[in-house]
Amino acid sequence: MNTDFVTFQRFNDRAAALALAETFRENGIECGLEDVSENFDVSFANNEINKDFRIKLKPADFERADTLLLQLAEKDLADIDPGYYIFDFSNEELKEIIEKQDEWSSLDFLLAKKILKERGVEVNVSQIQTFKEKRLEALAKPVESPKVLIVAGYILAFFGGLIAIIIGAYLRTHKRTLPNGERVFGYAASDRAHGERILIIGVLTLILSATYQCFKYI
Repeated sequence: MNTDFVTFQRFNDRAAALALAETFRENGIECGLEDVSENFDVSFANNEINKDFRIKLKPADFERADTLLLQLAEKDLADIDPGYYIFDFSNEELKEIIEKQDEWSSLDFLLAKKILKERGVEVNVSQIQTFKEKRLEALAKPVESPKVLIVAGYILAFFGGLIAIIIGAYLRTHKRTLPNGERVFGYAASDRAHGERILIIGVLTLILSATYQCFKYI
């Protein structure tokens, strides 16, 4: 998969992923489908929960894709089942769907707006844009410092081993994809610095260990 593509949506159903990929291609949005499911199911049950199919797009196409999905969902609003669970949501719960649009389907988002409007609560374009900006700001913040992982990384680094190198590289380079396609570092600069030090110590320890083993038998 081209590195210019990042994950847009994830599915545990291959047919649903293929259908969305085909929809994007039919509408001129270049995309890829990646299967990162577990290669071996120890339960031998072919559990769908373990399936992971990812639709990947270029970051520049995220907005187009979101707009297309909203247009398609708009057509389904009229045929929505009256028993659909969102109809039982409180106004606050419906507002949360709008505020966290990235966690819900396009149909759920539009339906939440529709129900609120019918209840006399109007959510305008300006408010939605503000919600999006605040949501992106919140999601862009680094996650809580992984203290246990950092400590484990240092301990393993001084004893050598590939696990320490993997931990260091992960802490240093791990990124997340925001709903707008932007890629941001998952950890704060201080945590990434720890990752770099763990990586360097792990590599040096591994080299010294390998060198020692070589000279040991000379």
